[in-house]
Amino acid sequence: MLNKRLICLFAIVLGTVIIAAAQKSQSVWVPDEVLVKPSKGTADRFVGPLAERVGASLLETLGDSGWIRVRIPEGMSVEEALKKFRETGEIEAAQPNFYYRLDLTPNDPQFPNSGMYGLTKISAPAAWDLTTGSPTVVVADIDTGLRYTHEDLAANAWTNSGEIPNNGVDDDLNGYVDDYYGYDFRYNDSDPADEHGHGTHTAGTVGAVGNNALGVVGVNWQVKIMAIKIYSAAATDSTSAMLVNAYNYVRIMKERGVNIRVTNNSYGDCPEACGYDQATRDALEALGNAGVLNVFAAGNNGRNIDTGAPHYPGSYDLPTILSVASSTSTDAKSGFSNWGTTSVDVAAPGSGILSTYNNSNISYQSLNGTSMATPHVAGAAALLSAYNPNLSAASIKATLMNSSDPLATWTTLVKAGGRLNVANALINQTVCTFDIAQTDLDVRLKGGIFTIAVTAPQNCDYAIKSNSRWIYVSSPAVQSSNGTVTFRVATSPTISRTGTITIGGQTLTVHQGRN
Repeated sequence: MLNKRLICLFAIVLGTVIIAAAQKSQSVWVPDEVLVKPSKGTADRFVGPLAERVGASLLETLGDSGWIRVRIPEGMSVEEALKKFRETGEIEAAQPNFYYRLDLTPNDPQFPNSGMYGLTKISAPAAWDLTTGSPTVVVADIDTGLRYTHEDLAANAWTNSGEIPNNGVDDDLNGYVDDYYGYDFRYNDSDPADEHGHGTHTAGTVGAVGNNALGVVGVNWQVKIMAIKIYSAAATDSTSAMLVNAYNYVRIMKERGVNIRVTNNSYGDCPEACGYDQATRDALEALGNAGVLNVFAAGNNGRNIDTGAPHYPGSYDLPTILSVASSTSTDAKSGFSNWGTTSVDVAAPGSGILSTYNNSNISYQSLNGTSMATPHVAGAAALLSAYNPNLSAASIKATLMNSSDPLATWTTLVKAGGRLNVANALINQTVCTFDIAQTDLDVRLKGGIFTIAVTAPQNCDYAIKSNSRWIYVSSPAVQSSNGTVTFRVATSPTISRTGTITIGGQTLTVHQGRN
């Protein structure tokens, strides 16, 4: 028998381990890593003087994003490391490597399991009279992975035609070995198999095979679902670096010719993503610039994210993000759902949604969450893309918002004022064009404040960016519909100079000189 002193010692040690584990599981960011974006020209020298000054070591270059992941010295806090990096004067930005979690809530009694009601609510049967989807359209489902052998998903699982599976060779030379079904960025390997269930569930809502006499049906009967895994079985441990790598992979494949029109993203917010994450935003912006619409869950905190804490990544001010709230079978707001007429774009069914699950190849389950609402919208975006392949990401987003069913309940809750209606979307499409009042502006040497009118259809979102250090845009970085852009031109120290502002893909050229 162990003596009492030994038992007490064992209890103290065990208690310390449990407390440490609990603290780690509740961490907002990875405790011994940071993400750094060196100034241009310093990335190659990172392992030299810059690293030595902080005492850090390079772990990973995050694709071509300009960001790197580094390990900080033992005993140094993340806050201290960030301060040291910023004091070097040789970086553009530095931030923690944030953790992320899923937007999934438990099946509580007040969220009744209504099976497949969501498809009827969004008028999918009427939409299917026009199109049931297309195997040429790809949805990247960024989640816990995919059970790609499931009876209701196997035929719609995306496969990389340029890759020979399991031969240990990067056949298509994209930088990833054996990425046949997609990629696992949690474990950095080529097998994005779902260990949790959440990803298989969201995939089923997007595109469980239709008309096959098996199980359920998705918004698309035909579609290709690219599996992008960012979580382990615990589904609480994705990081900024994993997300950046995932977004970069989807962008790379898009730019290589894979017809990825939309991503489904059912994750975010505290306790992991509690703050603004510049690295993730940069990668999302690049993905949007490549022509991909990124559909995000608005979150399950039951709060107004206009006036309360934002729900990142879905709250980033990017024109190619579409944020989704959750509705019930009676079109009420799900009790758990976040809302906001500025931050959240549209509602979709998310309470008691039946879909595919990962327990077996014949498994199905009902779940609740804005996670379940989001793939209804991502699926609708894919169906719309199949019906009209020429629509831009901005046009798809605007169409889904403008064609939603106007409901009194949602007027004060989401920007569109209604719940998704995919049949209306197919019939009433919005084609986004962005026209500026003039493309050239002559400015005197003393500078001044100027405004330019922008003409755009309803809910057509566009980015505004100055490409010159002496032109300062004071308007919001993202605007929607008709409006004006206000900017200031600084006094010129030279006889003449020329700069530009990009507004919704249009270029305003500013000529400053003696005129």
